[in-house]
Amino acid sequence: MIRRFGRISGPRSPSIHLGAVSAQLLSSCLVPSDCSGDVVHQTRQILDAFDSQLHQNGSGREKLMMAQVWLADIRDFPPFRTAWNAWILPDHPPALSIVRAAAARRDILVEIRIYAAP
Repeated sequence: MIRRFGRISGPRSPSIHLGAVSAQLLSSCLVPSDCSGDVVHQTRQILDAFDSQLHQNGSGREKLMMAQVWLADIRDFPPFRTAWNAWILPDHPPALSIVRAAAARRDILVEIRIYAAP
């Protein structure tokens, strides 16, 4: 059974769920809720939201398997890396893929998808 969470729908947004969890996998993809800050501020918002989602679904950072990151400007990689490295557990780093890609909104500097075991 797949349980979905964080539904977004409406005429100005695609209809999506922010995440899904099954007996084998939790997946979530987020952008920051407040896009007024720099890439570190936006990254920390997303990572805080992941902490909450992981906890609510019986998981945690130690169960992360993979993360995909989209940066609007690849020059933001060094500050992103600093925020990321402060968040991950040193003994349980997930596989990580980072690419440059423009988001649907220009004020979104980072988007992150994680995969974790529940």
